[in-house]
Amino acid sequence: MKVLYVGGMSGPLKDILSGKKENEITHAAQFFHPWYKLVQAGHQVDFVVTSNFNGPYEINVDWFSEKNLYANIYDPYSELPWHKRIFRRIKRLYKVFHYTNKAIKENNYDFVYCLTYYEGLIANLLANYYKIPCGMRSMGTMLYEDFKNMGYKKTIFRRPAEFLMFKLNKKFFIMTDDGTKGDLVYEKWKPNPEKYSFNFWRTGIEIKNVEDIKSDLKLPDHEYLFFAARFDNWKRHDRVIKILKVLHDKEQKIHLYFAGGVVHNNYYESIKNLAKDYGLEDYVHFLGAIKQDHVKLYAYNAIANPSMYDVSNLGNVFFEIYSIGSVIVCINDGSLDDYITNNENGFLINNEDEATEVIIKLLDNKELKKEISNNALTSARKTVLSIDERYDKEVSLIIESSKKGN
Repeated sequence: MKVLYVGGMSGPLKDILSGKKENEITHAAQFFHPWYKLVQAGHQVDFVVTSNFNGPYEINVDWFSEKNLYANIYDPYSELPWHKRIFRRIKRLYKVFHYTNKAIKENNYDFVYCLTYYEGLIANLLANYYKIPCGMRSMGTMLYEDFKNMGYKKTIFRRPAEFLMFKLNKKFFIMTDDGTKGDLVYEKWKPNPEKYSFNFWRTGIEIKNVEDIKSDLKLPDHEYLFFAARFDNWKRHDRVIKILKVLHDKEQKIHLYFAGGVVHNNYYESIKNLAKDYGLEDYVHFLGAIKQDHVKLYAYNAIANPSMYDVSNLGNVFFEIYSIGSVIVCINDGSLDDYITNNENGFLINNEDEATEVIIKLLDNKELKKEISNNALTSARKTVLSIDERYDKEVSLIIESSKKGN
């Protein structure tokens, strides 16, 4: 079977192009595992992507080659206002149309996988035109926040591409259930009659014990907090720095480690400046994007892992660090209610001051940290999906959909 992926360049593809191997993928496991499983099963997977990465390529795996990257449309991210980016966006989407159309004409693809939003929409349109089975994949959505602010009808005019994406024919639509309420978005925007299966699935991760991780990573020899998230505004790194500031005001001079790639450079610089303004530049450390096993090791050995996102905290990082028994201190927004019971296997707090109170308790009582960690590990084994359980299901859906015709 031949599969064409169309979307923005995800982190795992960039990692592979940069010389990393399977065990060095830094994030976006939900993108990597279906792709890797398809290839391992003997299927061909090609890509048309937009990206801010233009090589040089250094590929060190035997299951992917540069020829599988049919087109890398180099289009660096811009933080200009939207009205100044409109012509750039039109040009980029024309290129996506051109290369996707060219790839489909030159190759007998059995399935087109459309990654939201804009690139995936074009792929969906072309797949329908050529009568090739296709599916849509979204790693979550911010549309429900627009619904709350503008109403779902007005959002149509603000987000016409996303609206159309929900209406087009396809075999299936997989939306990650990450607490951003994608199921409610679907209920408002689904086609009538319904044209595809809507699969609202939580992520799967590699479940392992900390002692099973083989690594030469040198962890800090001082006490620290850990926060793993890409530098995107809604991840709220600023709130974690404020927690550190309150701790230092209370004479708890611990450190903070951030891990994650930079999505918005202006936001990243603002976080660095905030640490400096608070006089914490010697205590706040930026690791960049690190591989999943290192995320787990940093998280497990931290005093606590504060998470203060806007919208939802139920992302891949939560599952990665929860599954290994890390101590999580999370804003009580309801997104973790199925997993965290306050004061038993983690902590649900309402603000930065409550977070600091919990962290001071953990600093003063190492047995409490151990108890919470063990409880988290036990409950995670009962509730978290494994990689095979989750992603074998996605691969099976792709293969079965490709056999049914458009």
